Amino acid sequence: MNPPEGIGGDLVDQDEAGRYLGRSVRTLEQWRYLGEGPTYIKCGRAVRYSLRDLDAFLAVHRHIPAA
Repeated sequence: MNPPEGIGGDLVDQDEAGRYLGRSVRTLEQWRYLGEGPTYIKCGRAVRYSLRDLDAFLAVHRHIPAA
């Protein structure tokens, strides 16, 4: 079965997502509580992040210094 459109096939848990972003699990939990941070998937108590969504989150927060 293929994942729905817009959801990457590579899902990671919040520990892996935190390492990928260089943030703690607590920060990810706080972002979810505040409605901030990367898009996530929740099935029951399990929280998963698509690597595609994590990359999109990083791209949005990319800053290029002024010359």
